Amino acid sequence: MILWIASYPKSGNTWVRSLISSYLFSEDGSFDFSLLNEIPRFPADKQFSPLINLEDLLKNPLKITKYWNAAQSRLNLDNRIKFLKTHNACVSYKGRWFTDEINTAGYIYLVRDPRAIVCSNASHSNISLEKAVFSLLNENEIGYNGRYKLAETPGSWKINYLSWKKKKKFDGIIVKYEDLIDDAEKEFTKILTYINKKKNIKINKKKIIKSVDSCQFLKLREMEDKHGFKEKTNSKFFRIGKKDSWMNELSHDLRTKIEVNFKNEMIELGYL
Repeated sequence: MILWIASYPKSGNTWVRSLISSYLFSEDGSFDFSLLNEIPRFPADKQFSPLINLEDLLKNPLKITKYWNAAQSRLNLDNRIKFLKTHNACVSYKGRWFTDEINTAGYIYLVRDPRAIVCSNASHSNISLEKAVFSLLNENEIGYNGRYKLAETPGSWKINYLSWKKKKKFDGIIVKYEDLIDDAEKEFTKILTYINKKKNIKINKKKIIKSVDSCQFLKLREMEDKHGFKEKTNSKFFRIGKKDSWMNELSHDLRTKIEVNFKNEMIELGYL
């Protein structure tokens, strides 16, 4: 069954994948980018190519929603716990749910201050801050991944967060990006403790410390500078990695627009 590493884009998903993969798939907690292959993205071309001619999805991207369930069922044929990254909201499209309790064991959801996300996404996607705010607020937002530009349905920041948070027939935990920055060891231990409920693993403090150290933001950025990073688009993938850098980047009008639209959720999460 699937353990999702889920988030709205630019919320720390890759950082958490790095931590988990360094801990579970290396001898001593050391990290390199190749370990991220152990936690692939969903959707990806090879997950859907046995089910449909991917050329058809270029013409009708949302046709992929018909195959969400079948693709996940194929991945689960081995009856093992596996990790997948996604930016999809946990919603239905024309009555077809993104996932269900048959395919999903649980989820780890990363949430980040939407004001910081806007700045990160504008840089990552080489778009204006205004356009990044529009995407953040757009309830029908669609993203694309892979050679055949497979559609993802993140929706707005609010829809994405609430869709995973709401009560479902499978459980999960929510981790704040900002808490990871403040105390990565504590939050990563929380993540591993949750994973251990689904998949029997050893909780080793020494290895946790090593994983946290090897996945420090500055080390990931240095690794990207030296070796490149396939998930980047226009600019550096590992850009700043701080909590409040948005304060110097967002105009008052854009900041207010975000805060008004997401007031309740931002208060709930301690962002306001």
